[in-house]
Amino acid sequence: MTSRLIAHSSLSAPEVGGRAPMASAPMVYNDDGSVAWERMWTTFCELASVGGPPHRGELLQAPTGANANSSAYRQVVHEIIRGIQLVSGLHAAPATPGWIAIECLSSAQARWLSEQINQENVECHWCGKEIFVPAAANFTLKGEIKNVITAVAKTTHYWDAHVSKEVKQTLAFEAALQKAIDWLRHCLHAQSKEKQSEGELTRKSA
Repeated sequence: MTSRLIAHSSLSAPEVGGRAPMASAPMVYNDDGSVAWERMWTTFCELASVGGPPHRGELLQAPTGANANSSAYRQVVHEIIRGIQLVSGLHAAPATPGWIAIECLSSAQARWLSEQINQENVECHWCGKEIFVPAAANFTLKGEIKNVITAVAKTTHYWDAHVSKEVKQTLAFEAALQKAIDWLRHCLHAQSKEKQSEGELTRKSA
């Protein structure tokens, strides 16, 4: 399946905010012609959020109206999922058209990775323990597919190797606190609607 993907390099990206995007790592292949994503990087530059070069010069966004049934789209999704699992060890799966879901170990990790991946100029959002990265039928192997996988590889590497236990605990506390706040807001909203309904019934019966 991999060999049918279009493999050409992206155009050089312009500088963003005075910083040029990071240099592209050379492609590494297995004997069967598939990309050896897990052997492509031995080190990473600093994260964009702390002053390093972003991975891309322009934001890579998810498409609108993606046809999830097209052969080209399914090939792209398959390769991105394969690469993500090889470089991060995280489970990934197709989500709504235009998006791939990555299951993180915690909501704190999901929030942090989502923020960092966006800083690398790859669109990403999170919900619960999942983050979502883009996929489109016109993504190419050496272009956008590599961009998505690189951003995930870079950020998960820093989460595992450089984010301290104390920071992870703080992020977990903040995530739990936000969950409690969201639950409280939901309860208050439900109570407000219930009182409003009771008031309308009282007026109708009067």
